[in-house]
Amino acid sequence: LEKARQNERKHAIREGLVADPDKPRSLADAITPVGTCQDMCAEFERVQRVVQADVWKEEADPNHPSYGTMSQEPIEARMVKKFRRAAAGLEEQLPSDLRPPPVLKKTLEYLFEEVIGNAPGLHDVHGFVWDRTRAIRNDFSIQQCTKIDDLRVAIDCYERIARFHIVSLHELAVSPKPYDAYDPQQEREQLDRTLLSLIEYYDDVRGRLPLPNEAEFRAYCVIKQLQDPTPDLEDRVQCWPKEIVHDRRVQTALDLYAAACNAMDSQGPLKPRATHLIAQQDWQKFWRTISSPKVSYLMGCVAEIYFNLVRRTLLNALWRACNGNPRAPPHDVTIEYLAELMKLDEEEQVRTFCEGHGFSFAEGAEGEYLNLSS
Repeated sequence: LEKARQNERKHAIREGLVADPDKPRSLADAITPVGTCQDMCAEFERVQRVVQADVWKEEADPNHPSYGTMSQEPIEARMVKKFRRAAAGLEEQLPSDLRPPPVLKKTLEYLFEEVIGNAPGLHDVHGFVWDRTRAIRNDFSIQQCTKIDDLRVAIDCYERIARFHIVSLHELAVSPKPYDAYDPQQEREQLDRTLLSLIEYYDDVRGRLPLPNEAEFRAYCVIKQLQDPTPDLEDRVQCWPKEIVHDRRVQTALDLYAAACNAMDSQGPLKPRATHLIAQQDWQKFWRTISSPKVSYLMGCVAEIYFNLVRRTLLNALWRACNGNPRAPPHDVTIEYLAELMKLDEEEQVRTFCEGHGFSFAEGAEGEYLNLSS
């Protein structure tokens, strides 16, 4: 296989299918490879990973005695291409390593319908699906699809991958972590990158393809701007198509955005930094909108990322109100009252959140209350 791969690379360079690493090219002459792999994982990678004992449990035979061990028996039909990070010294992928759009779609359907669909819970297979969907996006990126049918497939796949990350952020937001390697920050980063690529696809095909789900994902993008250091959302929204801007989902997202924005976090990029221009700091409106039928399950999952931001704004407002009379702080901000204001389920969650921001609790006639002078 190694010799065959070397010959394949020489042939691909000779035919102009991949770039010759020994001959520099200008950007205008760059070669865009076209995938030819018809499997979910190329043969060379399958063999290489078996030799290196890099077979994931989702790719192994669960009925084999070695299942779950370093020498677990793989089922080649279940093997899915692993994400490979670009790095200096790594050879460019060959056409036989890259899966064309129809195969990428088939692979994604397998991951969602077979792997996740047959798993006891999302946390059991999340790490595997997270890595393999990243590899799918990488294959799309390398091939730089231009054909309309390929672009249609790419948009469908990116939309489904974005929903996967959104659901994961909610379902796996548990303590302790669902599994050791899980990192919610990395989940957010991959969601951001997926949405960014998806929006670029939308802009590229506008007028050539119908985009029935664009408003849904534009709404997610609006909410995701809540902690963006460059507050240019209003300017960018004005460049969107009118039917998108006036869509009820986008309007709901804009309402959530305005309600959750605060005047205490300064914005950039220029210095001196300024406070937000449309900050309402209206946590009551935010919670009310979240609990309304206008907010879908997935939109709620995206907004959940910023629940603690809204709670911090609320806590800051209470503290500032107390500053007017620091010698006689109120005793009626009980832990039960805070739980209702912050929409937290348990008193211990309230205590942990407030103590994490430097506050303490005291005992009063009506029970435990937040000591705002602390």
